[in-house]
This record gives sequence, C-alpha cells and structure tokens, in this order.
Amino acid sequence: MALSISSRAEPATPSPAGSELLDSTPAPGERALAARLLAPCCWDQTLDVHESEVARDLRREIRARLRRGEGADVIERDLVARYGDRLRAAPSSGVLGKVALGLMLGIAVAFLGVFALLRSWRRSDAQPAPSSVAVPAAARDEYDELLDDELRERDA
Repeated sequence: MALSISSRAEPATPSPAGSELLDSTPAPGERALAARLLAPCCWDQTLDVHESEVARDLRREIRARLRRGEGADVIERDLVARYGDRLRAAPSSGVLGKVALGLMLGIAVAFLGVFALLRSWRRSDAQPAPSSVAVPAAARDEYDELLDDELRERDA
C-alpha cells in the first residue's frame, strides 16, 4: 500500500506584512516611543523592557506604523486614546516640567545664597582685626577725661 503525498510548493518569500513583523530591527524612533509608554497589562514597566504578549504586540504595532511613515506623536496619541493617559510613563501636561524648573531655580537660588555667604565670610577674614591700641587723643571727648579722672582717684 503506497501513500501518495502531494506536495504543494509554497512561496519561499514571506508576505510583506509578515516580513515587517519578523524583522526585529527597530524603526527610527521606536525605542524612544516604547520607553515613554507603560505596558497596559500591569502599568509597571515601559514597553521597551516589559515582556508580555500585550507589550510585544504593541511594540510590533509601533514598529509597523513607524515604518509606514506615521509620526511617533500620532502613534502615541492614538495609543493613549485607546488605553488612557495612564499609558504615558511621564505626564504630558507640563506639570513635571514646571516642577523640575522650580526645583532647578530653587537649587540655583540656594547655591547663590551660600556663595554670597562664603564670600562675605572671606571678606571679613581678609580685613584686619581691630587693634587694641589706644584711641588717638583727637578722638577723645570730655567723658573720656571724666572717666580717666575717676580711675586715677580710685587708684590713688
């Protein structure tokens, strides 16, 4: 009993959509975009490092869309519309930038204050200390004379 196996020749080249998904070379801007978005399965890690099926699917989608010529900001807005603003690893409302700017300005003001304080201390160290020499006679007044007279009487 002979079995007849019919073999049908399949094309050796994968389809264009399949080659796009099989090619693991990142598209320009893909890593940066994946680093800005959280994995929606756990909201714990960004897409560039998380290993889940959802994260892999989103990375493939991002790669394919970038290769088709879509902009990274368009893709990000679309994904945020689907999954919510929580998908962003950092808030995009500008609050974070304002907080960072405030912190930098505060640090700069504190640094300048410390610098001014140190500079004033150096100046006071550089000035000669007041000497303990007697006051010149021209600067003496009548109260100095009365005090000297009282001290002479006491010592006598």
